[in-house]
Amino acid sequence: MKRIESSKIFRRFLISYLVILIIPMVAGFISYQTSLDTAQKYSIINSKQVLDQSKKVLEQNLDEIDRFVLQLSVDSDLNNILKINASDKNKAISTLKQLDNKISSYAATNEFLKDFYIYLKEPELIVTPGSVYYRPYHFYADNYYTDMTMTEWEDNILNKERQIVPSEPYMEGDTSTNVITYVQPLPMNDLSVHHGSIIIPIENPMLNNLLEGVEEQFKGWAFILDENHQLITANGIDKEDIAPLKEKVINDEGPLYLDDNTMLITEKSEKNDWLYVAGIPNETLLQEAAPIKYKTWIIIGITFIIGLFICLFFAYRNSRPINNVIKTLKEYTDPEAKNDYDFLHGNVSKLISTNTDLQMQLTEQKPLLKDAFLKQLLSGEISESNSNLHEFAKQTDVNLSSNSGYVAVLKVEGYEDMSSSEIYEELNAIRIVIQQESMKICDKFYVTNIHSDKLVYIFLDQKDLESLKENIEKMFTSLTNLLQNDYRVLLKIGIGHPFVTIPDISRSYNEAKQAMDFAVFTNQLEGIYWYDDMMKETAVFHFPLEYEFRLLKNLKEGDTTESEKIIHELFEENVEKRSLSTEMHEQFIYELRGTFYKALDHYVFRNDRTAESLREKLRNLSFEEGMSAIKDRLLEVLHLYCDYVNNNRKESNHYIVNAIKDYVHEHFSCAELTIYLISEHFSRPEKYISQIFKEETGEYLYEYLEKIRMEEALHLLANSSRTINDIAEQVGYNSAHSFRRAFKRVHNMTPNQFRKTLN
Repeated sequence: MKRIESSKIFRRFLISYLVILIIPMVAGFISYQTSLDTAQKYSIINSKQVLDQSKKVLEQNLDEIDRFVLQLSVDSDLNNILKINASDKNKAISTLKQLDNKISSYAATNEFLKDFYIYLKEPELIVTPGSVYYRPYHFYADNYYTDMTMTEWEDNILNKERQIVPSEPYMEGDTSTNVITYVQPLPMNDLSVHHGSIIIPIENPMLNNLLEGVEEQFKGWAFILDENHQLITANGIDKEDIAPLKEKVINDEGPLYLDDNTMLITEKSEKNDWLYVAGIPNETLLQEAAPIKYKTWIIIGITFIIGLFICLFFAYRNSRPINNVIKTLKEYTDPEAKNDYDFLHGNVSKLISTNTDLQMQLTEQKPLLKDAFLKQLLSGEISESNSNLHEFAKQTDVNLSSNSGYVAVLKVEGYEDMSSSEIYEELNAIRIVIQQESMKICDKFYVTNIHSDKLVYIFLDQKDLESLKENIEKMFTSLTNLLQNDYRVLLKIGIGHPFVTIPDISRSYNEAKQAMDFAVFTNQLEGIYWYDDMMKETAVFHFPLEYEFRLLKNLKEGDTTESEKIIHELFEENVEKRSLSTEMHEQFIYELRGTFYKALDHYVFRNDRTAESLREKLRNLSFEEGMSAIKDRLLEVLHLYCDYVNNNRKESNHYIVNAIKDYVHEHFSCAELTIYLISEHFSRPEKYISQIFKEETGEYLYEYLEKIRMEEALHLLANSSRTINDIAEQVGYNSAHSFRRAFKRVHNMTPNQFRKTLN
């Protein structure tokens, strides 16, 4: 009997080990597929990076062209010549010379501007770097589009609205090429009149150079389409081959695959809606996976042969002690148990359930969560409108009972141009010393690092900001002296204007950075630099990218209060605190108006008339009204925009909630129905689905699902003789046990007790 029992255990072990040995064979196939997928994924990532880099470089050049055009449009000499009629153009020779001196330098420093020219409508002049043509047809004789007559050139280029004309054949003297054409009418600030244009032909070879990376690295090809799906330029592919690909890349997002397994990758520009397309051959995708395939199968074969002998050895060695363990376990459990390992499994489960590793890991992660929360406060990603703000703060040990204070940026001097492991270790030690010494002097702050040589302090104090300012001054003075005397470390500290709300922390942080940057730029010595003292006298308007991102974010969310606050802060800084010139005020309004245009372009308006009305209000802004009136007009647009977003969101939420209810009523009998599946069906995040359902109905989605199931269960219990098991299955529960437990929790009685009450 013993020999038979031992033989059974031996066979069980041997079969188990053989099954395990089969796994590598399956794993080899999976590994090969995984390697192919991984190679493809990295090819996609790398090609997207190359394509994105080309896009960024091209957009940077277009941005430089925009800045050049903007600067040239406000040039006094150009504006004076625009007003001269044809009969007086000989009197403007000196002005033309001055204008030529200015524009020649641009053409020499930027290859994208080397062929630009200015068309002056009234005096009928064309000005190029180094030349003036007294009649447009003189210029057209040497520089013309081969597919355009002179009349078409005048209509489609010289007298056209702002545009970028797709690639056209072009003759420059005796040289034949293809160009895209950038056209900007003059003046820029008044679209109702047309006195001329700035035209910039850009040769296609310059654009093709930006796409060479796809051909060099991946042996592929690339092309660019404009917002109207016209070809801008192509590299490695003929124009005739691009036509059948347009419909695919326009209607579908990549990656896509052609009949020859060439992979298409697309990248759309958020700036001008241009579409960048790259084709990666299938050979490029497979060349990295082939070596992995051969190595995998060789390793699998060797492993299987060696493993077969190891299986026999371990099956014999392990069968005897396991047999003894099972016999011992049977003395402490049911000897008739079908599974000899139930007792062992139960004890292991108890050990796992009492394990404290998870709690320890959460404790270790808390400093990282705290650091991430502080960085979100500094970046402006968290506002008081966040419902879980204080709960998250509590979890990260950040006390937000006070919402006013200061933000300071501390910089360790002397490490700007150094980068080595020793330097990073030294800076890390210095940061630790600074934090420890800071805590000894004052403990009313939170600190995080933004660079290896910079720390950010957030001081919170609800009672007295003036007293807090004095304490901060004393703390950093003591800290600076201590670090200089004891450690020979020099510190430079920039402190922003005080904040009075949680969202203001981001603004105060940016001001502290500006104070620091101003001190560095002006070669100030180590010490403390307050934003209010350093930044009052400046000739540059204040509109950092963080403010633009915050404004766009709040407009998109329909947050009128936060958006208004940003507008008030910007006008207070640029109009009341800074002594800016009229030109700087105009530039500030241009940038702010551009942000509103971006918001209009990003949001999909169901009513086009609403969007056009808002654009019309922005276009009608006039500097003659004064900055106060312009501010009121912008606030009016802001209110209209946010009202539209909020109303649209309410309508959309109401529609989605009704659709969710219908879906729950139709599928509540499915036991697999969960909030996750509902969110998958409506292509929305779980949190979003739960939140809007709670806001619209006042109850959570899982409560509503349970209520529908219970209502149907009550109906079936009262009006049918079906068993509890059948009813549980019909109303969407996996088992009668879970149904009974839910029924008792809701109705405080079991289903059988409910039936008895009816009888």
